[in-house]
Amino acid sequence: MTESVTESVTESVTESVTESVKESVTEECDAINPLLIHSCSRASFKMRTISLRSAQVEIEPKLFNLVDERIHHGIANSLSTMLDQLERCQKALSDFLEEKRSAMPRFYFIGDDDLLEILGQSTNPVVIQAHLKKLFQALFKVQFSEDMSSITHFCSNAGEVVKLTKPVKTTHKVEEWLTSLATQHRKTLAVTLTECLKSPTVEDYDAYSSQVLCLAENVKFSDRVENAIENSSLSELNDQLLEMLQQYTSFDLTSQPIMNLKIKSLVLDLIHNRDVVDQCKANRVRDLSDWTWQKQLRYYLDDKTQLTKIKMSNATFDYTYEYQGNAGKLVHTPLTDKCYLTLTQGMHFGFGGNPYGPAGTGKTESVKALGAAFGRQVLVFNCDEGIDFER
Repeated sequence: MTESVTESVTESVTESVTESVKESVTEECDAINPLLIHSCSRASFKMRTISLRSAQVEIEPKLFNLVDERIHHGIANSLSTMLDQLERCQKALSDFLEEKRSAMPRFYFIGDDDLLEILGQSTNPVVIQAHLKKLFQALFKVQFSEDMSSITHFCSNAGEVVKLTKPVKTTHKVEEWLTSLATQHRKTLAVTLTECLKSPTVEDYDAYSSQVLCLAENVKFSDRVENAIENSSLSELNDQLLEMLQQYTSFDLTSQPIMNLKIKSLVLDLIHNRDVVDQCKANRVRDLSDWTWQKQLRYYLDDKTQLTKIKMSNATFDYTYEYQGNAGKLVHTPLTDKCYLTLTQGMHFGFGGNPYGPAGTGKTESVKALGAAFGRQVLVFNCDEGIDFER
């Protein structure tokens, strides 16, 4: 009887502990230890205590092969207790990560491994740069001050650099300065847009980001069209747009890749704006309430808040100034406009939208383009049945 008990205990210990428990404890300890150094919460203290106890398994796994129930009394209960402590450690860790995700909701869209690395390396902002592209729409990396105490610029993956109007201080509480970065980079774009709109024409394209240049031109276009409708001068406006198009296409930007991307975006928007003017002329628009003009995606600058409003038909939205970088723009077609109109009306009434059609027809790209037009972060999920949302 004693031999059978010893053999069963030995097999259980060897299989359950030396392989599963040991690996789990080692991985958890490696991930948790850097995190506990900079944390003093009750949950982290519990994780510290449990992980240190469980880490004793690493002393010498081969010793478990010598377990004898007659010598080591209650070894099975001790192992059960250790496994229970490991489970509580995992739960405490999950609660801790949930607390951090509640402080910064963008953390919900990255995995536990990435979040643990971000929190564990909170005093080393340079390491966190690798995860910025997972937290922001197009913010690829940031530039620090000389003493590495604050963030002064943010950059796109194409190399466009935008200076923050107010530097962001970096602290050991990474969720706080990342939230500050998210807020400050939007404020920077809002301020630079106001500055860009003050001048009737933009002469220094390097002074503004591609997003601000395109947004400023869209705001100006809405004002120009409404003035042209009221004054019955759409033909003159069309000539002005054609002149602007000829000016853009005359630039030699082969040696300026960033400027080349900016002008491409402006040209695509300008071509669409000319199509809008042609539609208004063809339908003889004489009033601002005419459907031909009301169904367009229109941009306005609020005089009181100095923030951008987006209108389409009777729907009004706030432009959210999420940095979009230098991503390529989608070519506007009549079907694109119908898709935009349907989705914006759905959002206006508190509903969502579901573009439907064959694969590869641009459903996802149209939604992403509409999100970029709204200045918002767009997250694309694979909704396959085999994917667990908790992972």
